[in-house]
Amino acid sequence: MPKFNHHMLTLARDSRGLTQAELSERMSVAQGTLSKYETGFSEPTEEFVSDLGGALGYPASFFFQDGRPYGFPPFHYRKRKKLSSKVLGRIVAEMNIRRMHILKLSLSFPLQSNAFIPEIDRDDYRGRGNARLNTEDVARQIREMWMLPSGPIDNMVDLIEEHGGIVVPCDFGTDLIDAMSQRIDGMPVLFFVNVNAPADRLRHTLAHELGHMVLHTITFADDDEMEQEADAFAGAFLVPADEIRTQLRRFDLRQLANLKTYWKVSMAALAVRADRLNLITPYQKKHFWIEMGKLGYRKREPNEPPKEKAKLLRHMVAFHIKKLGYSIQEMADMLHLNMRDFQQMYDPSATGPSSPERNAPLLRLVK
Repeated sequence: MPKFNHHMLTLARDSRGLTQAELSERMSVAQGTLSKYETGFSEPTEEFVSDLGGALGYPASFFFQDGRPYGFPPFHYRKRKKLSSKVLGRIVAEMNIRRMHILKLSLSFPLQSNAFIPEIDRDDYRGRGNARLNTEDVARQIREMWMLPSGPIDNMVDLIEEHGGIVVPCDFGTDLIDAMSQRIDGMPVLFFVNVNAPADRLRHTLAHELGHMVLHTITFADDDEMEQEADAFAGAFLVPADEIRTQLRRFDLRQLANLKTYWKVSMAALAVRADRLNLITPYQKKHFWIEMGKLGYRKREPNEPPKEKAKLLRHMVAFHIKKLGYSIQEMADMLHLNMRDFQQMYDPSATGPSSPERNAPLLRLVK
């Protein structure tokens, strides 16, 4: 008989943005009782688990899954100080739930890739003259390893997924986080991205997270240093130095707007790249940011590139529905979700119809 997994109680509670005290009040039970169940000190009754599922919006089976949540590296949190611990806990909980879903979907879906996302230990790898690799060297090596042509990267999402990663679209409910990434043994590298982020910023953020996964899963440093390295990697990976130098001889908003169309990165990212390569003066840098602020471009720039959509996870869901004959309800049951959460997370209508005789029409609540 499956055993109640107290880790899943914490995960479910965090995913709904509830503290332990708030959940105990919602369920009209003593917090001490709930605490003993959540720490694994006591085993809950069947009736309690049923009530718990009702209070948190999960089927009772959710709490009997194997496994445990994983944390995220500290570099993900440096710039998220404005986030409350409750909001951050909700986001991390959703990503853990998504990771568990991908693990289940991977059991039947044939994940195949001849390429991979490497981990580079810069203490072992050396560049020219036996010098320690810098971020420019690493970015150039990854482009060469993946045999990327010169010029802009056509689609960052496709590139990640072609090389063994999975991009997972999420609604974080905040604009303070654009993406987070996770490397766990035995699984593809996961990139959780905020679907509400502008397309140009999302490309840079994906490259930034790629930098973390390449540089910071073997060798660690100060959090600030890792953030700076990942950001420098993103700039070097998306906009190679030897190609952009001549294009930035003229530095003004019109030129940056033209370069944005070509490279598909934000004007802000191009300005940061120019500054890192010492192609502009401090005065030019200051004037640029003043102009961006006056025009309201610091929050959202005009002329965004086309939105890049994750495909692999959608294909995994479609494979189960179309090829393996799962009904929508069976998919929700397999992932231990209620129907509303499954539809919101995976939009099965986007996969096309499966077996019509097995799937009742989807009903949606209109408010």
